[in-house]
Amino acid sequence: MKRVKLIYNPIAGDRSFRSQLDKVVEKFQSNGYYVEIFRTIKDKKVILEDFLGEFVDSNTIIAVSGGDGTVNQVVNIMMKKNMEAPLGIFPMGTSNDLGEFLGMPKNISQCCDIIMENSQLKIDVGQINDRYFINVATGGLVANVPQSTNVRLKNTLGKLAYYLKGLEEIPSFHPISILLESKEYTYKGKILLFLILNSQSAGGFKKIAPKAKINDGKFDVIVFKNTSWSVLAKLFLKLLRGEHINDSNVVFFQTDKLLIQPLYEDKEVINIDIDGEIGPDLPLNIQIRPQSLNMILPKKRKKELNLCKKKNNLSI
Repeated sequence: MKRVKLIYNPIAGDRSFRSQLDKVVEKFQSNGYYVEIFRTIKDKKVILEDFLGEFVDSNTIIAVSGGDGTVNQVVNIMMKKNMEAPLGIFPMGTSNDLGEFLGMPKNISQCCDIIMENSQLKIDVGQINDRYFINVATGGLVANVPQSTNVRLKNTLGKLAYYLKGLEEIPSFHPISILLESKEYTYKGKILLFLILNSQSAGGFKKIAPKAKINDGKFDVIVFKNTSWSVLAKLFLKLLRGEHINDSNVVFFQTDKLLIQPLYEDKEVINIDIDGEIGPDLPLNIQIRPQSLNMILPKKRKKELNLCKKKNNLSI
C-alpha cells in the first residue's frame, strides 16, 4: 500500500495550508495513497517521533508542510531512526530556504504532484554535536532572529519581519570570540558571524554560498570578521550579488568536519541557530553525513543539481 505521512505546522507562514488540507488529502487519496496526518504541537516532539516511527516502509513518503524549523524537527527524527523513506517539502513557512533551493513551488497542488512523482536525490545532512541540520548552522550576529521574531509579525510581513528584527539588534550587538578549527583552515579571534552551509541559500539570501553543492560531501563555511558597520554595509551589497566570499573581511573555505569553541575573552553569550531552531551551546563538533537523506524534488531541478555535481567533480 502506498502511504503518505503528512506533518503540518498549522501556524506556519500565512497559515493557508490548513485551509487546503482536505484538498491535499483528497489529491493523495485519489492517486491511491493512504494518508496519515500529524499536526505539530509545540514541545511535543516525542509524539511526532511515535508518529514517524510507525508503519514506515519502502512504499512510504514523508511530507512536511512548514518552514525550515519544522523541516529540521522531522529531519532530526528521520536521521536518528535511520529512516530511508523519501522526504517531500511543502514550503509554507516564513522561511523556506531549502525548499526554494530544491525548486519546490509555493503552489500546494503542484507540490502534491511533485511529491507523488517521487523523484529523489540523496543529499548531505550536517551533524552538530548530537543534532542534525539540513541547510545552515549560524552563530553570532542575527543568529537568534528566527526565534525572537514575533510570530504574528512573521505571518504578516514574511521574511521582511526577520530583516527588521535583525536591524533592530545590530546597535546592541558585540563581536563574539571563537576558535574555529578544521584540517583546511583555522581561525582564532573576534568575528561578527559564522555560517556553516549545505545549500546556497540562507535567510532569504539566494547567493550566500554561491559555490555550495547539496550532495558533494562538503560544507561551505563563511566567517564575517570583526569590522566596522560601514564596511559591513558594503559587504551586504556584495552578499546580494554573491561576491562577498572573495572579500578580505570574509573567510571562506569548504570542509567535511570542523570544531568551533568559545574563547570566553569577554564571557559573551554566543547564540547558535540551526535551520531556524535554537542550536546547542559551544563547543560545536560539526561533521557532514554525505548523501544520507532521500529528498523529493522536481525532475528538472534534480537534473540541474546532478549536472552541477558532475561539473564540480571534473574541475577537481
